[in-house]
Amino acid sequence: MASKHVTKAIEQFFFKGGATRALFRWLDFRLFVSQKNNKLIPSSDKRSHSATEYLQAWQQQISLSTPATGILRLLAVIAVLIGFIAMAGVLNVSQTSFINIWVPLALFAFLPLLLTLSSFYFSFLSPAKHNLHHHPLLHWLINKLNLQQFIPYKNLLLPWLLWQLQSAAILFSASALLSFFILATFQDYLFGWSSTLITDTATMTQLMTAISWPWHWLLEAPTAELIQQTRFSAQASDLTVSATNVWWMTLVMAIVVYGILPRLLLALLLRQQFIRQLRSNIQNSSDVEQFIVAQQHQVSRNPIQSDDHHVENGTVSLPSTETVLISWQQPDIHFNVEKNLGSDDWLQDEQWLNSAASQFDKPVWIIIDPMQTPTGELADCIELLQQHNESINLVLYPINADDSRYQQQRKSWQFFAQRHAVTLKEGHAHV
Repeated sequence: MASKHVTKAIEQFFFKGGATRALFRWLDFRLFVSQKNNKLIPSSDKRSHSATEYLQAWQQQISLSTPATGILRLLAVIAVLIGFIAMAGVLNVSQTSFINIWVPLALFAFLPLLLTLSSFYFSFLSPAKHNLHHHPLLHWLINKLNLQQFIPYKNLLLPWLLWQLQSAAILFSASALLSFFILATFQDYLFGWSSTLITDTATMTQLMTAISWPWHWLLEAPTAELIQQTRFSAQASDLTVSATNVWWMTLVMAIVVYGILPRLLLALLLRQQFIRQLRSNIQNSSDVEQFIVAQQHQVSRNPIQSDDHHVENGTVSLPSTETVLISWQQPDIHFNVEKNLGSDDWLQDEQWLNSAASQFDKPVWIIIDPMQTPTGELADCIELLQQHNESINLVLYPINADDSRYQQQRKSWQFFAQRHAVTLKEGHAHV
């Protein structure tokens, strides 16, 4: 197994230039490794290379794909313009002297808070959080950013897209706040309140006290006297008492506390989740080992030693009544299997893996097509199965020992099996 130092160097290679560049550098690399011919152009230098040197050679020879970032910049500019214009419209739409405080509060504090809560639900709690059919906006963005080739890696792509959308939403609220300060610097705006349903000052006072609670230690809530003095109606909009600055300061604090801070916290959570998933994917995938083996046409610099606990040289017969068979990304396999993992929504697989249905008395054999690439998702499945099953085995099927491509893939699976402490077998069907 590669040392921690080597793993850290590989991770640093992909994270050069920030998290977004790391994502697309890694996805480009995975696509390259998944191709049948993933060998670089031979170099005149015959010396042995380190893992990072091979990766640097790959980067020099391959044209890295980048998202159409102009679309993201355009989205950010549109968010800024909408926020600025919306606030300007609210402040200047009325021909009277007073602005109903409920309008800017609803548009720039309460509505953004509601959208932030819904975004949090769809990002972290929704059963369909990894299903693109439930995210039409993300699907549209993927098409506009020319990222269709990365849809198989949506477990990394979707958190990144959600992070970008929250960043644009923060720009909307920040631009609205900037618009307020710019316009209020050169024009006098007076705020009051009016309501058809709220008919008494006491109710309004209680509402404003509740709304202002998060910053009550910094700024007092509108008092009952102020609320009574600044109420106006459509029939009589002239107030006998001028509104104090408490109203506009309450509006500013509401925009910051309800409109900007929750979105900022959500954006930071999404960024943290995205980076954590990306690091885990890089660390748990055997793509780098498979890539290095392909370049050397031999065992890598950290060769996989034969270990009976991880690799058995013998073969096994399929199907087997003495074991529980589970297939990985093979919905059409002709064996009767207990569960096919990796083909449906990940949440459904995760629910099954965490349930009592995935606990067995017999050894568990996971049937793997050797031409597949080991993935972080499979590693997650193995880890969950190991929590309540004593014996987990990977079975390569079908096998073709005379194929050089198979021999190369087998080395990658050996490395994967050793890393995750499972036994690797080769399966033959009953004749």
